[in-house]
Amino acid sequence: MKLSKIISAMILSFVLVLSSFAQANAKRLTAAVADWTGGEISCQVAVTMLEEELGYKVKRIVFPSGTGLWEAIAAGEIDFACESWPSYAESDSVMLNEELIYEGKKVGSYSGDGTVDLLGTVGVIGMSDYYIPRYAAEELGIKSWKDLNKHKDKFATIESGGKGRLIACPVAGWNCHDQKRLNLLGIDFQADELGTEAAAVAEAVAAYKRKEPFLLYLWEPHWFFGSYDMVGVGLPDHKVCDPDTFTEAGNWKDCGTKGWPATGWAKDYTMNYGNPATFAKPEHAKAKEFFEKMSFQNADQAVMLVEVSQKKRDLKEVVKEWKDANPDKWRSWIPN
Repeated sequence: MKLSKIISAMILSFVLVLSSFAQANAKRLTAAVADWTGGEISCQVAVTMLEEELGYKVKRIVFPSGTGLWEAIAAGEIDFACESWPSYAESDSVMLNEELIYEGKKVGSYSGDGTVDLLGTVGVIGMSDYYIPRYAAEELGIKSWKDLNKHKDKFATIESGGKGRLIACPVAGWNCHDQKRLNLLGIDFQADELGTEAAAVAEAVAAYKRKEPFLLYLWEPHWFFGSYDMVGVGLPDHKVCDPDTFTEAGNWKDCGTKGWPATGWAKDYTMNYGNPATFAKPEHAKAKEFFEKMSFQNADQAVMLVEVSQKKRDLKEVVKEWKDANPDKWRSWIPN
């Protein structure tokens, strides 16, 4: 009888261990590491909440932004990624099939194939333009992009020849189409893609310190604007071709100067996105609910951008410090 009880107890213990192991495995997710500082801050905020408040274990994989990342998520190789900017993620109209909701208001709609799940808005609202230093704008009398050609020699480099130089959107996968825009608008500048945000910003900082004129693609929120006085050139208001003719092959109908990419960018209600099968599983219901509730604001990201980008502090440490100091801002994101 005693032996029977011992065996039963051992079996029960074994079952409990297996159950605990299964639950631990069930609460594992794989996320992409964003390839720009703001996006990585947003994602680290999300990962920190998932791990510390909801008991997940999140594996991070370096994977460049762009169509390839969306395809990896659709294939289930990566479970989720953070802070996609709709103006740059041309795959969204092909792979999402739902409405984009910000604070209860519809700000976008997608009718793609549903192979990627729109998990919810991040909270960060992005804006992009081409910028020049205020000292250059005032000295040269540049009030808009239409004045750039008059002074293109002041923006030229050895590499750009007789053309002005744009320190362009750094990553091709962000789909900025800078050279196409310059050509369509008749701006006689050459777009110079440097490969990373850090390289582009370092180039701009060096030029600013030399008090040289330069034209820079950049977005807000960004720490750069807290340190350097810049003004936007006011690209034409965003407008898409009618009808929107984006195709999966990555093309668009050339509308000349009537639509994108001859225009500026739309206001971006950034989103988190994931694999539909992953977030349909019961064990990930709370993670999905978390993403639906997440509301991380520009002002909070901007504070952390200064700490990480300028003061060179550890990103995880900065995020943890923000989390510890601001429970009133994130408590409502956590499912009961």
